[in-house]
Amino acid sequence: MSSSLTAKELNQLTEETGLSKLSIQDWHKRFIQECPTGSISKERYINLYRSYYPRARNSDTYAQMLFTAFDEDRDQALNFREFLRVVTVSQGSDEKAKLELAYKAYNRNQSDANLTRKELQNALTAILNLVETQDDANEPNDADKRQTTIQWVMQRLGLDEKTEITKKEFIRRSKGDPSLYEFLAFHCVPKPNCSDGDLRGKEKYKIAVKTGTEGKKLLLLKASGTDANVYLIIHGEKANSDTIHLQSSQTHKDPFEHGHTDVFIQFLPQLGKIKGATLWHTGDKSQGWFIDNLMITNETLNTTTFFPIQRWLDADEYDKMTKIELIPNQPPGYAQ
Repeated sequence: MSSSLTAKELNQLTEETGLSKLSIQDWHKRFIQECPTGSISKERYINLYRSYYPRARNSDTYAQMLFTAFDEDRDQALNFREFLRVVTVSQGSDEKAKLELAYKAYNRNQSDANLTRKELQNALTAILNLVETQDDANEPNDADKRQTTIQWVMQRLGLDEKTEITKKEFIRRSKGDPSLYEFLAFHCVPKPNCSDGDLRGKEKYKIAVKTGTEGKKLLLLKASGTDANVYLIIHGEKANSDTIHLQSSQTHKDPFEHGHTDVFIQFLPQLGKIKGATLWHTGDKSQGWFIDNLMITNETLNTTTFFPIQRWLDADEYDKMTKIELIPNQPPGYAQ
């Protein structure tokens, strides 16, 4: 595709993905800026996985499986249409779509053929290599634990007695078992939010924000969530982050809703030990937000900083503040 989408292409992509035209145009603009060749090479995609899962035993096999499933024209690169499918499935809440994609990837891209026990074993090994770390490999009985997990999945899918499973049965059994679904539905696919060069020297941060369940003081409603734009700056011993717009939650399509924990992934320069954070939203009086806590994990270094918050950011009530400074392990309270 060119640097701009034609009306025909835009209509086709809207129909295929269910995304709005405005959203597609925004994704396309960012895609072309970050991938001026108009595609993501297989090598770059695998490198993104390595950066996204820095402590994994081995992310390459899983990345290759998913890349093959997305690369429908077999040209060893993801064009914008193929990339948009990554976005649609990974950000959507359609469990069947996620399982269909997983089945296609685990089944060597033969989406209509039955999945054999051997193919599933290979896929499960790739998943374990992705979600487990090098430290896990040094634990006693590591091999036994991995085998127990594989046997558990096989039994839940009925492959302890059969040699293969149909796509329909794979989806039915996985959707009916939340633990099985969580394990088998394809794991978070990184998006090319920066070039390979930009990833060098950066560390992976997982930012988890938990919205509380307290009702509004005057309304007694489940109104703790917000639709406002939310921003964060992380203050480290070495440096501060730029302003981070928390907008693409890994866990919920609509972030900052009542009782939800939203997870955001960021690649940031080396900040050093986290000393504090600034958190705020730009909502009006109707968009107050009760935050339970904030947890920032540097997954490259395996360190976590916890901020207990337990307060409203509300322009209409309490101390009417919508921006607060945070210190690890110290609730900020309300201004007097």
